[in-house]
Amino acid sequence: MIAVVVIVVTVVVALFILAGAAWFAYDSDKRVRAFARSTDLIPGKPGRAPESWATDNHREALLHRRIRYAVADVHANPAIPHDDELVAARDRLDDAVFEIDDRLIAASELTGDEAAEALDSIEEAIKVLEHLPKQLWEAPKAAQLADMDRVARVLINA
Repeated sequence: MIAVVVIVVTVVVALFILAGAAWFAYDSDKRVRAFARSTDLIPGKPGRAPESWATDNHREALLHRRIRYAVADVHANPAIPHDDELVAARDRLDDAVFEIDDRLIAASELTGDEAAEALDSIEEAIKVLEHLPKQLWEAPKAAQLADMDRVARVLINA
């Protein structure tokens, strides 16, 4: 009798764990797809780029998506929302992200060598932004502040 109870309890617990894992996978996939289809440059803040850039494969659209995902990773850092100074630094970074995205939109209207130079400069700044989330993870507060401000300056001066 005790063996049956142990087996039933084990099966019920396993089913709860399986259901929880399935729900987590479904919910995560739904949120990722919603962000991918949105026009948000920063989570919760719509960008000014054409909606087609969410799926296009030309260079400007790809760079735009790289900006979106890099800054989304910064916003996913769990330590930042709990400190006012870090939130302020992230807000400054967000402003710089909007500035570089606006320059990307303007560069999309250029042609020839002028467009290539502008896009190359923007891409170099995006590479710096893409390294930021890893630098912020478990870094001391002073390093996080310095890194976010440094990247914001790079984006503004690109």
